[in-house]
Amino acid sequence: MRLALIWGGIGSFVLTAALLLSMPKGNPVGATVSGGGVPFLLGQLSSGLQDFLLVMIIFAFFSCGTSIQGAGSRLAFSFARDGALPASSWVSAVNRRFKTPVNALLAGSVVTILFVLLEYYSPTHNVHIWFVTYPANVNALVSLVSFGVSGIYLSFLLTVIGSMIARRRGWIPEGSFKLGRFGWGVSIFAALYLGLMFVNVVLPTGLSSPRGYFNLDWITLFVIFIIAVVGAVYYLAARPDRKLAVHLHDALEPTGAERH
Repeated sequence: MRLALIWGGIGSFVLTAALLLSMPKGNPVGATVSGGGVPFLLGQLSSGLQDFLLVMIIFAFFSCGTSIQGAGSRLAFSFARDGALPASSWVSAVNRRFKTPVNALLAGSVVTILFVLLEYYSPTHNVHIWFVTYPANVNALVSLVSFGVSGIYLSFLLTVIGSMIARRRGWIPEGSFKLGRFGWGVSIFAALYLGLMFVNVVLPTGLSSPRGYFNLDWITLFVIFIIAVVGAVYYLAARPDRKLAVHLHDALEPTGAERH
């Protein structure tokens, strides 16, 4: 776990530094975004390096896509196992032969395919929804990517906040990897960092702003609001939290830690 975090951090630092150093001096953001992003960066290299990096980028996209699909399926399975999702018994079913949550994986694949169909929707004129404007000739997948970026920060932020609330109530983390007395400090720092990054991503700046392509003004916040409303309605109607008490301790963990 520690080595994964260390090498993951080093790899991310090297990749970020390479992308920053490959941007032109004059107008780095505008040239990189409006000029084509990855194609612009590839255009600065020799043909051999272009082919090599293009293969790496294709592999990275495929790897990221399958990992996100797997992570989504795993998340759906874990929530369904605790009875926190509609049709939880179906979603949490495990294949007797392969010992895998086949229905959760199937649901993740179907959702992925449905979102890919957004590729075929690009409005020819501005679409106005109350005070929110979806710009013309912007593919719907762009808004999905914009939400995906902010959604990652939001999901981790909520997880950190949840762990802080649980820790405050006396919860003791299980497993062999623990932060001990550094837990509170790391949690507070993580919450501050994730909160600032989330605001930085979703802050509406107008469609004419260079950041407009990143968050599409209010679109990202609007999608988050819709998801929050749907989640709140389901929570109040089904009260899945009442089914979670029996899952506060994982019997497979040998640590003996428990909630006080």
